[in-house]
Amino acid sequence: MLAPKNLPQEFTTWNIQHKAPEGPYWWVKVVRGRNFAWRNRYNLPPWLIRQIGPFGFQLNSLARSFEYPWCFFATPLEAGMQVLEVGAGSSGFQFVLAKSRLEVTSVDPLINPSKQVNWIFTAEQFNNLNQAFGGKVNFIQDFLQNAQLERDTYDRVFSISAIEHIPPEEIAPLVQEIARILKLGGFFIATIDLFMDCYPFTDKISNKYGSNISVCSLIEASGLKIKVGNPDELCGYPEFKPENICKQLEKFLVVKNVGDKSPILTQCIVLEKVT
Repeated sequence: MLAPKNLPQEFTTWNIQHKAPEGPYWWVKVVRGRNFAWRNRYNLPPWLIRQIGPFGFQLNSLARSFEYPWCFFATPLEAGMQVLEVGAGSSGFQFVLAKSRLEVTSVDPLINPSKQVNWIFTAEQFNNLNQAFGGKVNFIQDFLQNAQLERDTYDRVFSISAIEHIPPEEIAPLVQEIARILKLGGFFIATIDLFMDCYPFTDKISNKYGSNISVCSLIEASGLKIKVGNPDELCGYPEFKPENICKQLEKFLVVKNVGDKSPILTQCIVLEKVT
């Protein structure tokens, strides 16, 4: 499926509760634009970090106003579940999961794929955030394929607009590792950007954020069963027609990042481990 234009009220309420997707108004409009304050955001005192909230420390696309609550509500979550987020960076979603009494592991190599995008922070800076929000996230600075996690361990694995940023040849090994570490009956919940300035909408292969991956190939490589996802709206499926997407843009959540001219849509899938 593609994220719809209109947010459910439940999502709006969730965003207000957690100050998602980019922190409170005063932080976004006043402080975040000041270079000194923004550069030193990870070193703020814990009480101020908590006032800003978990989503105020990473620049986020406004598409996250849909993605974060959608991922949270896409499958039932219960206290004590083992969950993992891939490529979380310093995003607040992992901290919300921990606050919801889930056992959270976050895996990110902390590698910036583009010098034009400021995604870098240190493990020490992450720990400052983690401690301010309760110290409940187990952070692993590595690629998931190298993390040597035990098989059949996790009830849920999340990936929020991360997969499209990795090299295409790494996608199959990544999703196969996700399938390996999921418990039987566990779910992989993912959102994937759909760039309208890249192939198959144009001849351009990639932009500074990444490229349009074949979601069909991703699902086939994973060996997981699709539970949520419409092939008409997932890149790589024969049913996916770029011209049809362009004709229906008014139905979908369309976001343009600051300084960019081309719109971005959000693909959403839930996959289940059945064997």
